[in-house]
Order: sequence, then structure tokens, then C-alpha cells
Amino acid sequence: MGPVPSLAYLLLSVAPAPAQAADTQRIYSEDELTVTPLVLREPAAAYPDSLVRRGVGGTVRVSVVLDPKGRPDPASVRVVSTPDSALSAPARAVVSGARFAPGRAGERAVWVRMVVGVEFDPLNAAAAPPPVYSEDSLTEKPALLFGPPIVYPEDLRRNRIQGRVLVQAILDTAGQIERESIRFIMMPDPGFMMSVSQYLAWARFRPGRRNGRLVRVLVLLPVDFRLRGGPPFPCPVSAEFRFGCRP
Repeated sequence: MGPVPSLAYLLLSVAPAPAQAADTQRIYSEDELTVTPLVLREPAAAYPDSLVRRGVGGTVRVSVVLDPKGRPDPASVRVVSTPDSALSAPARAVVSGARFAPGRAGERAVWVRMVVGVEFDPLNAAAAPPPVYSEDSLTEKPALLFGPPIVYPEDLRRNRIQGRVLVQAILDTAGQIERESIRFIMMPDPGFMMSVSQYLAWARFRPGRRNGRLVRVLVLLPVDFRLRGGPPFPCPVSAEFRFGCRP
């Protein structure tokens, strides 16, 4: 099997946004986001055999605008820099065909201008990472099997700080949260982060399935910290996660 390029990283773009998007929606830069876009799926790329044989590789930087559903705007895809012009077309195809978890400003998914790095490594024959699916595309959704008690931080309890923490993460096919995928979308106080992170490290879930096959799933996990006698939150979950719940 030949080397397979992959989306290596995301960078802030300085490229102008496409006119049709700018006319109808504000386009955010990465430093304005609460949560940056996350690569969910990407197509295989045609790595030219002549470059593989010569050991030519590197990172192609591609400018792109993503819509609030994480879809690339085809008119915005252009190469910013490349180690070899023969890699430009394959890199554009990878970015155009990729699917992302959307960027978020607060709780809202927004248009985002990014530069995506597509890595071509002639020495790396590893396959692209397994795709990630949204919950609404599954035939069997994930479910919580086990979760330890979530500790309410004592200093926040003493100061009567409460609220909802909303986490975006990828659930793997073994029913565990991929730690590097965790993004905090909403958090009433940073002091809640440690308690939620510890919970995620130990929680176990029934994996999601798509047409009978175990798949990685992008999930939104709400957890409420509510003081005794405090007002209930919309869609209360009593400090445990429940799939399909939205604030």
C-alpha cells in the first residue's frame, strides 16, 4: 500500500473569504472561536508515484472556508504553499472532500476561515484514521454504561457557583472517549474542568454503530452542576451525561 496523506493540522488563514459567503454570513477567524474545527473524515488522496519514488513530500497548506455544518465551501479552496506543484491538486481534493466538526463561537456553530495542512510523507504507509460520524447518522446510538460519581468542586459549591458544562468529544469503537478530542464548548467556571475531565477518563459507553459496524462518533455531552434547591436547567441530566440532550 502506498503512503497516504492526511490532514495534519489546522492554522489560521489570512486568505480572503469567498464573496458569496461574506455577503450572507460573518466568517470567523480561529482566534475568535470557542472550539476550533475538528477533522472527522477525509478522502484518500492521489500521491503521485513519481514523487513517492523520489522521496518528495511535505505539507501543503490549503486555505478553506467551512460552513456551520463543517462543510468546505468549494469556491474557497486554494493552495497557499506547497513543496511541489504536483501535490497541489491532490491536497485540494483532500480538503474539498473532508468533513469537519464545525467551529463554534460560544455554543453556536459558525462560518470559519482556516488553513488546513495536508501532510504527504513518502516514508509513511499508514492508512488514514478511521472516519468519525455524527449521532444522527447512526443506526445504533451510544449509551452510557458506567460512570463514576462526578465530584462537585468544593470551592465552587461554597461560592454557590453552578451551571452546565457542555463537552464535544470523539467516542471510539471500544466505548472510550478519545482524550485528545475533548473540547469544552460551554463552561460556567474553569473550576469544573478537572471534575469533568476525570469523569471522562473513567466513563465507559456502548459504542455507536452504523449499519451494524462499530464506528467512531462525535458526541455532545452535557453535564449539570446544580446546588440543592437551585433552579433546574433545561433538559436536566443531574451531573451525568445523556446522549441526544441539548441545552
